[in-house]
Amino acid sequence: MPHTKKPREHAVVIGGSLAGLLTARILTDHFDRVTLIERDRFPESNEFRPGVPQSRHLHVLWTKGLEIIEDLFPGIEAELLASGVPELGIPKDLLWLTSAGWRRRFDVTRMLTFSRPMLDWTIRQRLTPRLTVLPHHEVTGLIPAGSGDRRKDVAGVEVREAGTNGASEPIRADLVVDATGRTSRAPEWLSLLGYPLPKETKVDPLLGYTSRYYTIPDGFDPGWQALYLQAEAPHSKRTGGLFPQEGGRWICSLSGAGRDYAPTSEDGFLDFAKGLRDPVLYDAIRAAKPLTPITSFRRTANHRRHYEKLPAWPEGFIAVGDSVCAFNPIYGQGMSVAALQAVILDGLLSGDPTGMTRTFQRRAKRCGSGAWLVATGEDFRYPETEGSPIRPHNRIINRYVDRVVAAANVDEHVCAALLDVLALKQEPPSLFRPTVLRRVLLNRTPQPASPANLLPVTAPLQPTRR
Repeated sequence: MPHTKKPREHAVVIGGSLAGLLTARILTDHFDRVTLIERDRFPESNEFRPGVPQSRHLHVLWTKGLEIIEDLFPGIEAELLASGVPELGIPKDLLWLTSAGWRRRFDVTRMLTFSRPMLDWTIRQRLTPRLTVLPHHEVTGLIPAGSGDRRKDVAGVEVREAGTNGASEPIRADLVVDATGRTSRAPEWLSLLGYPLPKETKVDPLLGYTSRYYTIPDGFDPGWQALYLQAEAPHSKRTGGLFPQEGGRWICSLSGAGRDYAPTSEDGFLDFAKGLRDPVLYDAIRAAKPLTPITSFRRTANHRRHYEKLPAWPEGFIAVGDSVCAFNPIYGQGMSVAALQAVILDGLLSGDPTGMTRTFQRRAKRCGSGAWLVATGEDFRYPETEGSPIRPHNRIINRYVDRVVAAANVDEHVCAALLDVLALKQEPPSLFRPTVLRRVLLNRTPQPASPANLLPVTAPLQPTRR
C-alpha cells in the first residue's frame, strides 16, 4: 500500500556550519519554508567569523565532498575557480612527505584549495535567497509534539537572542536539525523529553593547530605548488602544510600531537617549522611576508555521540555533522562526511516518512565509519592519545596500512586506491582487494630518498584517474 506523505511546511536548521548549510539546501527541496538559526551574524563577504574558529586553519575538501557540493549547487566549482581558487593535481602538484617517505608525484586526482570562508560565503550566496536566516539567536530547547507518547517527539524549538537571558519564544517546525557541532546541547535537550543520554566515544591525540597566512613571493617557482609534511608516529609528532589559496597567498598550518603544539610567537612558529622532518617548508616561509597574526586551535578530538544506539528516537528531530561525529581535522574528512549525510537525508525525505529520523541517525553513523576508522587508527599510533585502549586487530591493520602507504609512494595504482579511501569514494576494506593487496605485498621498490628529483608524473595510466 503506498505511503502517504505528511505535509511538510517548515523545517528549522540550528547552526550555519557547512553541515547546516548543506542540510538546509536539501530541505529547501522538501519543505515550503526553511529557517536557519545562527548565533553569529553572517559576514557580508568571505570573512572569518567567530562561530567557526577552525576556519583560520587549513581545510581540505576531498573529491567526494566536492562532487556532492557541485551536484547541490551546479556551477559552484567554476565559480570558485573564477574567484581565484587554485586547482591542484594530487599528488602531482604536491610535494608530499608521508610517514613512509616521499611520494612520487602521480597525476591521480585533483583538489580545489580554497579558504573555509570562501567556500562558506559562496554557498551562502547561492542558498540564502531560498531560506529565512535568523541571525544572533540561540536555541534553548526543543518543543514537545504533544502529550503522552507524542510528548517525546519534536515539534519545534525555543529561541532567544544570543547572549541574553530573555524569555524564549517558540518556533514551530515539522523537522528540526541540530548542526551546532562539537558543542551541541542536543543530549541535554533530548533528556528533557525523556530520552537517555547517548553513549559517547572520544579519541583524543591531544593535537593542536597553529596557522598563519603568507603572501606567495613573486617569482616563487620551486616546481611544486603545495607542501604536506606528515608526522611519523610515534617518533615524530609534527605535521606541516603549506597550500595556495585565493588571493595569491599561502596558508601555513603547523600541527603537533601529544601536546607538541606550535607556539604563536614569531620565533617559536618558525622554530617549530624548522623542526619538521624536512626543512623545505621552513625554507619557503622564512622570507615570505606574513599577512595575518598567528592563531591556534586545539579542539581536535575525535568525538562520536552514539545516537544510533538509543532505544528510541524522536520523530521531527535529527543531528548532523560534528553534532553526531567529529573527526581530528588533520585528515580533512569532516566536510565530506557532512556532504554524504546531506545525500542520505535527501533520499530519506523522498521516500516513506515512517521512522525516517531514526533511520537517518543509523545511516549517518555508517557513512562516517570509514573516516572514523582512518582517523582513530592513525591517532592511536601516539602513546599520548587518550581514549579506549587500542585493540590487537587495530595494530595488525596499522601494520598493513604502513605497507600500503609505502607502496602508494611508488605505485600509482596503490596511490589511487589509498586516495579513494581518504577521499571517501571507497571504504577502507577496499585496500584489501586482491588487485591492491597483491601490489602492496609484492612491492619492493625503494622509497624516494629526497624531494629534489620528485618531478611530476605527467602521463597517468587511464584506469587510475579519479
